[in-house]
Amino acid sequence: MAFTQSEAKVLGALSVLDEAQDMTVRQISRATGLPDTSIHRALLRLSRSGLAMGTPRGTARWRSTERGRLAIARSVYREYTA
Repeated sequence: MAFTQSEAKVLGALSVLDEAQDMTVRQISRATGLPDTSIHRALLRLSRSGLAMGTPRGTARWRSTERGRLAIARSVYREYTA
């Protein structure tokens, strides 16, 4: 699966977290420099593909799945996980 730049940035930000950690959209925005609308679009597509998942807490929080970490670890996406 090829990622858009926004998807790669979002998944890259999520994939460097420990498995028990997660991020809000605001935190992802600060980490990537993307506007909220781009992040929401990217998260929707990534979650539908099984690469990211929301956590069931009050404020929506997101994390990468194992499949997402493997996908973003490919050498073509290296710049997004640095």
